[in-house]
Amino acid sequence: MLCERSVRTDSRLLRLAAIALLTTAGALHAQTTLTQGTNLSVDAASDGRLAIDLLGGIWIVPPPGGQTVALTDGPLPARRPKWSPDSTSIVYQARSGSQDQLWLYRFDDEAARTISDGRYQDQHPDWHPDGERLVYSSDRRDSAFDLWEIDLPTGLTWRISHQPGDETEPTWSADGRDLTYVHRIDDQWSLMLRRHGLPDEVLVTSALRLSAPSWRPDGSLITFLRHGDEGLSIDMVVLSDPLLIRTLVSDEDFFVAPVTWLDRQQMLYAANGVIRKRPFNSWTSTTVPFRATIRHEKVEHAVQRPHRELPSFDEPNGKLVIRVSRMFDGIGGGYREGLDIVIDGGQIVAVEQQRERSGVIDMGNLTALPGFIDGYAALPGDAGESLGPLLLSYGVTTLVADHANSEALNRRWSGQDMPGPRLLSVSDIATAQTGTELPWLVTLSGDMTAGLKRRADVASWLSLGVPVLADNWQVGLGSGATMLLGVESMPASPGSLRYDDIRLANRTTTITIVSGLADAQTPDLAALLQSRQAHLLRTHDTVMRRFPVRPQLAHVASTIVLGSKPNGLPPGIALHAELRALKQAGLHTQQVLRTAGINVSAALGFGLRLGRIAIGGKADLVLVDGDPLTNINDAQKVVAVVRNGRFFSTIGLIERAEPPRE
Repeated sequence: MLCERSVRTDSRLLRLAAIALLTTAGALHAQTTLTQGTNLSVDAASDGRLAIDLLGGIWIVPPPGGQTVALTDGPLPARRPKWSPDSTSIVYQARSGSQDQLWLYRFDDEAARTISDGRYQDQHPDWHPDGERLVYSSDRRDSAFDLWEIDLPTGLTWRISHQPGDETEPTWSADGRDLTYVHRIDDQWSLMLRRHGLPDEVLVTSALRLSAPSWRPDGSLITFLRHGDEGLSIDMVVLSDPLLIRTLVSDEDFFVAPVTWLDRQQMLYAANGVIRKRPFNSWTSTTVPFRATIRHEKVEHAVQRPHRELPSFDEPNGKLVIRVSRMFDGIGGGYREGLDIVIDGGQIVAVEQQRERSGVIDMGNLTALPGFIDGYAALPGDAGESLGPLLLSYGVTTLVADHANSEALNRRWSGQDMPGPRLLSVSDIATAQTGTELPWLVTLSGDMTAGLKRRADVASWLSLGVPVLADNWQVGLGSGATMLLGVESMPASPGSLRYDDIRLANRTTTITIVSGLADAQTPDLAALLQSRQAHLLRTHDTVMRRFPVRPQLAHVASTIVLGSKPNGLPPGIALHAELRALKQAGLHTQQVLRTAGINVSAALGFGLRLGRIAIGGKADLVLVDGDPLTNINDAQKVVAVVRNGRFFSTIGLIERAEPPRE
């Protein structure tokens, strides 16, 4: 049923509040006019107005272009706006937590309301020409996407497709009789046509992605995007007998969004950071200009973050020598072979070639890695001390998470009897407090206006050496936070370019991205969920599908750190799922391991104390049976762990966590 809850924000008050804030801030703020966007989509209303998604919000461009006005109600980030046939409303998808939901904005009352029930991924909305129905893709029956419709007056929903694989990006013909959509099964993509009363027909098939279909108003052809090795092109399938498939526009940095038609001869599309207008029979296009004015903090100088010392509890006395066949030091350059790692107390004091000495723990043909760090994890509120050995058995030696008893657990897990990872506390900026025990990470949520209001607080925390993590890049842009949650926080175009909007967000410093990548599409996830530790964690076999298409990170130049909280899996399992997802997204294995090591240490202000095996580093090691630089899945094959200078076998750790047998 249609969800009754709605967001009722007075847009005039919101604007006045933002203006007042900016006025009192004086010279601390600057004004920027954007004329480009990254990964824009554009849709035309029947009256000539355009809707675009820019800076994660929905903006209205007047005909024939010019100064834009942002919609001020509804959640962010928002994208893929679609005008209603009568131009009185816009439907779009917005991110809520780890899911996309559908929202409807009505211009008569300047308010947005959700038309999703919050439990599923709902995407790619399109209007039926009658203006009372929407078609969209959703995973509300299983992990795959099907096509659904909703009747807006009643809220009734029904499924209209159910095939193996994903059916996505549906769009109606102008007369409402025919439907086209994209079907993907495994690595095969098809553009499908459903004519009224007839079986579905395959128009185009490809081993490479097809996306963003759009009908010409007269119903004579369908345009779509073809994703090739050399980039994207706008192709068309002419609905003649036989079908004709031709490339319509190429050699531009096209954004993944449908063409929008002004009439049967004029079309608009988004490419090269701008809106392009092109006659159907022309070889050239023109730019439809837009100007979006935003206000942001004026950068005087970067905040100097002081170095913070890691807490040390119950470090052992005496030396420990770990002998391994090969070692990845956490920085790069492949393996070093035949080494002794000498530990004194909780510190590494030497890394030397093997030689005769007493007290050696010879690990034979195992591989030594720095202890794994989860830079932003979910720790259950009822987590007790017995969870520590389970997490440690996964090789997790440092965990950054919000927990009411983090200090007590950290002390308990640093000892011999009930070992676990080093637990570093996280606090929301609204409740975080300064004092003798500062949090190790502060989080911030909201939109750009919320970020502006918290800008002074963010600067204060950074000056104390506490990094601030924004849960989207809109609030990060307003606040000056240096860490952003999710790989989509710093998007790039399909051509790996960033235009004015993203360059603005990245203007002050290198942004640190917290990964949050793993979902139901992550390779070999079943093996993680079937491990002995997973049984003890009582994890569920169902994992959420969070991305319609697997994210790729080859274009991301920012620093990436592993953070597993968004993937919803239990800690430990969640970290290894992220390692696999990062590899699947295009990182080399050395880069992947650094995301769970030295990258996190640097982002949290620890320098080289964590995440590497070297003199002066903390004695946190993972000993695995395999070659993780060749196969990242081998990182899960943990045989033993050194934590706080003490050696623990994986079997012994699991046995500590298991309940007593009768």
